[in-house]
Amino acid sequence: MTSARYGQASMNDILVLNVGGTKFETSRQTLLHDPASMLAKMFDPVSPLQPGVMRDGAYFLDRDPVNFRVILNYLRSGQLILDKNAHLEAVKTEASFFGLAGLEDFVSEKIREASEKDIKEDKLCDEFLLNVGGEIFVTTKETLCKYSNSRLSNIVEGKCRQLFDKNGILFLDEDPKDFAYILRALRNSQNVPTAVPKEHIDNILNLRDNLEIREIKFGYREQSNSFVSEYFLSVCR
Repeated sequence: MTSARYGQASMNDILVLNVGGTKFETSRQTLLHDPASMLAKMFDPVSPLQPGVMRDGAYFLDRDPVNFRVILNYLRSGQLILDKNAHLEAVKTEASFFGLAGLEDFVSEKIREASEKDIKEDKLCDEFLLNVGGEIFVTTKETLCKYSNSRLSNIVEGKCRQLFDKNGILFLDEDPKDFAYILRALRNSQNVPTAVPKEHIDNILNLRDNLEIREIKFGYREQSNSFVSEYFLSVCR
């Protein structure tokens, strides 16, 4: 049987494959490109492995045609060419099924690169720019929206009127020096009061109330009556 197949077959033969209902035409040489693969063993004339059921002049393979197209193009060119409907994980599964170790490793590397890129982009997306009185603050939306019922959170989330600068950055018409303490307090633990200069405390508290973030607390340092020059935090309530 093997010798008969060998005698009738040529590397230049054009073969028709019916993969999940979609027909592909390729050469035997292409299918034998990776000698260790299942496809090579199926269509090598000297291999004992049969190529599959012949139906209407085509060898039938019960696999997904979208992913098989990627497999076939890889055998033709050695390149990973993704169809718009093909996904890396699915292609990796097909590469494993057909014993294409080189392609499987290549796709695994692409999956790893894509994952690292997504993580990097997610980190970049976490960065949030806010223009306060002409000064750009770099923070996260999570920090600014720490107290979801605050006016600041509603502005950032777009639930109330927003203003933007010429670069499209969200703008607050407030004193940036005062806002710096608001942002510091938002970054602190909820029950930890944030120290501010005594001469600025009233302005900072007014800004806090304007932004409706009553949950954050401030205090100022004042000299104690002790002989030693020590300072303590007076919490403003």
